[in-house]
Amino acid sequence: MNMLQNMAQANEMRKKQAKYSAMLEEVKVTGQSKNAKVTVLVNGTQKVEKITIDPELIAFVYENFISKNQPDTMMSKAILEAIEDALSKLQMQIVKKMQENGGIGELMEMFQSMPGK
Repeated sequence: MNMLQNMAQANEMRKKQAKYSAMLEEVKVTGQSKNAKVTVLVNGTQKVEKITIDPELIAFVYENFISKNQPDTMMSKAILEAIEDALSKLQMQIVKKMQENGGIGELMEMFQSMPGK
């Protein structure tokens, strides 16, 4: 009997996980660097879907760093800022979406019912 309950519980967890994965894939946010020269589109599974870099930034970095064989940190800093901004926005968006769908309670139940808890 215990084994059947565990199997049913695991099956239910898989269904909920699939539901939340599908919901998260629909969430999309855009982050931007402080200089507004880089934007990043991230989905709810934290997958970066698109990075857009202003051609002016590319030209500036090339002219002032790359062409002079100097290391550039400006471009990478702008990209990191945009990613961090997007991930911060994403966390808020996911919490909001989970609250709207009653998912936070379900998610907590799912974690509490895991074996070993």
